[in-house]
This record gives sequence, C-alpha cells and structure tokens, in this order.
Amino acid sequence: MRFLEGEKIYLRAIAKSDVNAEYLNWLNDKETTKGLASGLFPSTLQELDQFVEKAIHNRDVILFAICDSATDLHIGNIKIDHFDWVSRTCELGLLIGNKSYWGKGIGYEACKLTLNYAFHSLNIRKVALAVYANNQAAIGLYKKLGFVMEGSLRRHVYDNGEFFDKHFMGIFAEELK
Repeated sequence: MRFLEGEKIYLRAIAKSDVNAEYLNWLNDKETTKGLASGLFPSTLQELDQFVEKAIHNRDVILFAICDSATDLHIGNIKIDHFDWVSRTCELGLLIGNKSYWGKGIGYEACKLTLNYAFHSLNIRKVALAVYANNQAAIGLYKKLGFVMEGSLRRHVYDNGEFFDKHFMGIFAEELK
C-alpha cells in the first residue's frame, strides 16, 4: 500500500516480504554501504529478517520501503527514528540499494517525502542525521535539501584503511528546499 507518493517513487511500510536475497545483497555490497554505518560485518538473511521484524513492531522507528512507481520494485529504504517527542526532533537514514537507481534523483525525492511527513504529519521541528566525509554524494544531496552542517567528529570512522570525519547535519521545516 502506497503511503507517501512522489513522481518517480512511493514510500510504503517495510514488510517481511521485502526480506530477500536482493535486499541482503545491498547490505553486503561494499560499494552500496560505502560511507554508511552498515556493511562493516557480513549480514545474513536471518539477521535481516530480525531487523525488519523489530522495525515493524517498534513505534519509535518508521522504516519505509522506497519503491519505483512504475514497477513497484523495492529499491531502497528510508527511515526516521530516535524521536524526542518533547524537543520534537528525530534522525534520518537513507539507503538506495539498487544501484541502477543511483544518480536519478531518487534519494532527493525519498528524503523530501519523508521530511515533509516528519514536519507536517508528525509535528517534528528538526531532523538530524550523521554522514561520513567519504560519502560526498550523500553530503551533496543533504545540502541540496537544505541541511546545514552542525559539527564533526574528526577522523572518527574507519573505512577501507582510512579514518574519516563523521559530520552531523540538521534541518528545520522552514529550511527545506
């Protein structure tokens, strides 16, 4: 069932039926997980199934499947979690797993749908995220959306023989482009 609809994609609740070999391949592909906290250790289908099961039943995590509007193909995920209902903040995470959709504006559209949902339906006032310095594509995407760099932990994360800064970015509703 389509929950949030854009031009090229729609977002729906993640489902147990999404747990399959293709989704697992995203998590075990070094290129797909470059610059992300996931992918450091090999994932199994059982672990993925447990992750999705936990997310489905956790009201403090909203995990959407990103689907191609034309084909209904599950191509990635986007989530908001770490809600602080008093301060009205949360955190955003994005994974476009299907590489044939990279560079086509899918991440921008998925983020825009999710941010509008957070700001206007959930009454969130600020969305934050963490991004690694070696993920320049993601940093560019977040800046394009209106996220502002708020701070960094220097040489904080290790990836493929190097240490990289971990950047923290945030956006308020009025900053969304």
